Amino acid sequence: MRTMTLDGFDEIALAWDPILKNHGYRIHLNSVFCHSAPQVTFKEIPHPNYQNGKKPRQCELADLLIVMDHVNRRDNIDDRRAVLVQAKMLKGGVLKPTGQQWVQHELLAWLPEFTFIDSSYNPRSRKLNQAPSVGRPAYTAEYGGIDLNTSPPKWQHELTQKIAPWFYSPISLSDYLAAMATGDSSCSREAVRGGADDWSFTVDELLRVTAARPISKKISLPRGNSNVVGFIADTSSLTPGGGGGGGGGGGGGGGQDYFDSDTPEWPDGPISTVHLTLTSIDDTPEK
Repeated sequence: MRTMTLDGFDEIALAWDPILKNHGYRIHLNSVFCHSAPQVTFKEIPHPNYQNGKKPRQCELADLLIVMDHVNRRDNIDDRRAVLVQAKMLKGGVLKPTGQQWVQHELLAWLPEFTFIDSSYNPRSRKLNQAPSVGRPAYTAEYGGIDLNTSPPKWQHELTQKIAPWFYSPISLSDYLAAMATGDSSCSREAVRGGADDWSFTVDELLRVTAARPISKKISLPRGNSNVVGFIADTSSLTPGGGGGGGGGGGGGGGQDYFDSDTPEWPDGPISTVHLTLTSIDDTPEK
């Protein structure tokens, strides 16, 4: 997850840069890895595959928040799309949650009303599928299935549903992000910066809390970094082959960097975020 958040999106920005320049745009990327995501609590459904367990439920919100803004002040454009992503290793090429992991699926598939446990977040309850809603609630969250046994390693997004087979409509990360950038309504959910609705408010808050309260931890595991926080900004200055996370603790290689969110050694904290802003090439990107 660290490698994808820091180094992976670095490479994505580099690949997109010449394409965007040809169309008069540039990309501004801010990427932060924090393990793990904030915990939330909600009333159990309960999930058909997990009838028992803790009540009310408690789990992390998601592993990653991806936000893509299209800002063009000249034409008065300020569009936002966002998605919550729960990353899991593929088993035999498919997603196979077990045990308490179904609580996460319960949250992301049913979108029940929830509240944050961490006092850094507003204590208001959130109903991300409440009508009238901003964007389409069905595209609020996706599972990111990771397969390290392919070359190159594979990351695919899959939607959740309330009946078996539980996941559907797989799409590669590259295709997903391209569709997100071009406004495909089936890839990510619309949001409004500064919006009062629960979804838009939560997206703003997740970005703000992560930026203000990054986690750092001295490494005792072979990750190749001295901490678990990194920032990438103004990717037009990056060069191929450079390590991600240049501003807040470095990227860099070495070690196994793909971890399921259930790893117990790491403290609870802000959600990892990837925030991409597309602006006109003659406009000043947002800070």
